[in-house]
Amino acid sequence: MEKQLNYIIQQYDRLKYALLAAQNFDKGHFGFPEIYYKIMESDQKRINAFRTAFDRIDLTHKVVCEAGVGRLALSKHYLPKVKKAYLIESNPKLFDYLRAEIQKHNWQDKVELILGDARNVVLPEPVDAIIGELMSIYAINELQVEIFKHLRQFLKADGHLLPEKIMNVVQLVQTDFEEDHRHYPLLLTRHLPTQLSLQKILNTIDLYQINELGFSGSITITPILSGKVNAIYMHSFVQIIESCNFTGTDSLMPPTLCRLEKEVAVTAGKTVKLYAQFKYGTSLDEAQFWVE
Repeated sequence: MEKQLNYIIQQYDRLKYALLAAQNFDKGHFGFPEIYYKIMESDQKRINAFRTAFDRIDLTHKVVCEAGVGRLALSKHYLPKVKKAYLIESNPKLFDYLRAEIQKHNWQDKVELILGDARNVVLPEPVDAIIGELMSIYAINELQVEIFKHLRQFLKADGHLLPEKIMNVVQLVQTDFEEDHRHYPLLLTRHLPTQLSLQKILNTIDLYQINELGFSGSITITPILSGKVNAIYMHSFVQIIESCNFTGTDSLMPPTLCRLEKEVAVTAGKTVKLYAQFKYGTSLDEAQFWVE
């Protein structure tokens, strides 16, 4: 154990980029590496937040649709209760696993497994809930917005989206980056940046209403410390349903540091403008943030 701890300590500075590599969606293999599924499945804080939401809205005898089911980490908590479930997955490496699990639990009579792109799926009936944990920081790397925009046409008038709202919060900071990286997720407290402002909401994504597939705009921020700003601290507050919230873990939507287009000196008490431009479902490497 001591040898393992020593190794981890020696690798502290590299861990932030190791986590980044595991979390990057790779279109070439239709999803994430196997180790990341294991990371997500062991994240009880993340899973329990959704389990609480399932219990609050009571999915007993309901018809549901889940997009991006992975290895059923969330699905198995509601499948015993529901009347019907449409499960969508695009990663072909998971298809045999999903079929076997559905058969093993005798869910085949109430589960329709849809193998393909959730953005093209046509459901045969309205559903009571649409579940999709297709989330990434600011919804930039993943297809949460685009998929829910498409699937919500099949939601009953009194139905639920889970999650339903994402509030993207920003803070001006100074931190260190490796030369070839523009961003990294926070994993350990020693990776915390020097914070020069308080947090402020950049934008809010209402998944029931949003039609735009990106954000372009600016907000004003007043630094509380003078210094050089070279990055933003990104944090997403997720409302799964009202009064049931999720604000990120190391497996899903961790607070993230992203490099500004250029470093800027700021003065305590002197308001500046933060500009942001990004598209949902693309890559954080393509997002642009700058201060004037």
